Amino acid sequence: MAITKVQQATGNGATVALTSVAAGNLLTLHDSYFRAVTTGASESAPTDTQGTWSVAQAGVPGIEVPLGYDCGSGIFYQANVAAGTHTVTPQNNFAHNATLAEWSGIATSTPFDVGANAKTNNSSFTSQVTGTTATTAQADELVLISLGLAAPTGVADVGFTDPVSGFTTLQKVINDASDVGTFHAYKIVAATGTQSATFNWTDSEANQFAGANIATFKAAAAGGDTLMGMACL
Repeated sequence: MAITKVQQATGNGATVALTSVAAGNLLTLHDSYFRAVTTGASESAPTDTQGTWSVAQAGVPGIEVPLGYDCGSGIFYQANVAAGTHTVTPQNNFAHNATLAEWSGIATSTPFDVGANAKTNNSSFTSQVTGTTATTAQADELVLISLGLAAPTGVADVGFTDPVSGFTTLQKVINDASDVGTFHAYKIVAATGTQSATFNWTDSEANQFAGANIATFKAAAAGGDTLMGMACL
């Protein structure tokens, strides 16, 4: 069965919602966040007006140690969802940018396959890897990537390379001066293998910090066709 993005919504408030969600589909949430305190903790799963969310990759937050800030990202999912409106509340952080998406053609039972995460702290750098997953369990899978980027001062435009090679962009926020540098994207693969991605940008401010992650989800098994024949007399 082909994997298809049905719809998406983005937001940076307390909640983000999708209406007319089809029963049995997959919901995913990318969330890039900034905390004005250092906890060193990964994000917890969001809550929903109907259904329970699971953690695919909560990510390892980037930590700006001298100033005591956290910045990172998470990827979460809800499988085999109920039909109707889903109003989702991400973890309460100082600031965040969320992408809520609905997907069809995903396995309804245990769809999450493999994931990875990586971070960089207190450095002048212009790229962040997601880490590399283990080999995917099957050929046809959905791959999601997420980045959270921050700096002590920040700039109005970090100069992201868009798109990330091989991926389709879902949401991009270029301002890490008064917002969270954010990049959410996806691709659909048709062969087994390890998965990874690299986010690139041009701003090389000192003491930047970032967290990125990657998660894959298995397609539903294709249905078989029954062929019926008739004997000719």
